[in-house]
Amino acid sequence: MNSKKIYLASPLGFTSEGETYRTRIRVQLMEVGFVVLDPWESGAQFEQETKDIFAVDSTLARQAALNKLALKIGRSNIAMIDQADHVLAVLDGTEPDSGTVSELGYAVGRGKRVYGLRTDVRESGDFPGMPINLQVLTFIITSGGCLFRRIQDMTRNQFNGENIG
Repeated sequence: MNSKKIYLASPLGFTSEGETYRTRIRVQLMEVGFVVLDPWESGAQFEQETKDIFAVDSTLARQAALNKLALKIGRSNIAMIDQADHVLAVLDGTEPDSGTVSELGYAVGRGKRVYGLRTDVRESGDFPGMPINLQVLTFIITSGGCLFRRIQDMTRNQFNGENIG
């Protein structure tokens, strides 16, 4: 059986509490049948390099090394998006995370179906009643995806009835 891969775009690795939320999302996606490509899990390969860079005394040398590392991480994320069949973007917050939205836009440009997850009850759209920016929502919908408002709404049927795995 060839399971579909979904890239989990999110800012949830920046906080310790985000891990719990990310785990709930990953579990739900795996229950639906996806193989989850999570950049925060693969980012562990960069942990030692990051620690080593922050131990550098010279500000200029540290900044140059961080710039090189940022490109490495970004290219790793691009490779995972390219491997994925779909992308799920976590869009919570007063304004969705710019990195997450960039990953969403890249995926749409590559012809991937993109889904959004926004459990945040606050509106951040351009018009009253819109949960997110109209362009972000348009990219999701025109890619063939949809916007989920709760983790438990992400069911096999909601992923357009695809044969996921």
